[in-house]
Amino acid sequence: MYMNKTKRNLILASAIVNLIGVTASFVFALLIHFNVDAIKEYVDYVAMLNYSVFNLVYSIISFVVGIVGSSLLIWSVRKKGKFFRVSQGFYIAGFIIVVISGGWLAWVLLFISMFIPDVIVMNTRSEIRREEREEEKQTIKNDEAYEEKKRRIEDLKRMRDNGIITEEEYKQKLFDLL
Repeated sequence: MYMNKTKRNLILASAIVNLIGVTASFVFALLIHFNVDAIKEYVDYVAMLNYSVFNLVYSIISFVVGIVGSSLLIWSVRKKGKFFRVSQGFYIAGFIIVVISGGWLAWVLLFISMFIPDVIVMNTRSEIRREEREEEKQTIKNDEAYEEKKRRIEDLKRMRDNGIITEEEYKQKLFDLL
C-alpha cells in the first residue's frame, strides 16, 4: 500500500505555504519594529510603539509555532508517506497547529486533504505476490553474488599468502574484482 500522492502533496504544500506565511509575518514584524520611521506618518507614535512590541512578540511566538506545525506535517508524510498510518498523531497535531496559527491558504489545503483517502492500493494481491517473489529472487541472487565475491577474495588471499601471486598482482586482482 502506498500513500495517496494527492493527499501527500496537499499536506506538503500546506506545510510549505505555512512556513512562507509565518516567515513573511515575522520579517514584516521585524521591519516594523526596527524601522519605525517608515510607518510613523500613518499611525500615532505611542500606539504604534505599543503595537510594534506586541506585534514582535506575537510574531516570534507565531513563527516558532508555525515552524513546529509545519515540521509535524512534513514528518507525518516522510518517506513518501510510508509511515503515515503510524505517524497520524504528528499529522493531527500539525493540522491543529497550522489551522490555529497558519494563514487561510494553508488551512484550506489541509481541509481539502482531509477528504482524500489516506492510502491507495496500487496493485492486486496477485501482483503484490509476484513482486514479492521477484524481490526474493533478487535477494537470493545478491546473496549468491556476495558469497561468490567473498570466496574469490579468500582464494586471492591464499594465493598471495602462499606466494603464488605478488602483492601488486593481489591488489590489482582485488581491485578488478570489487
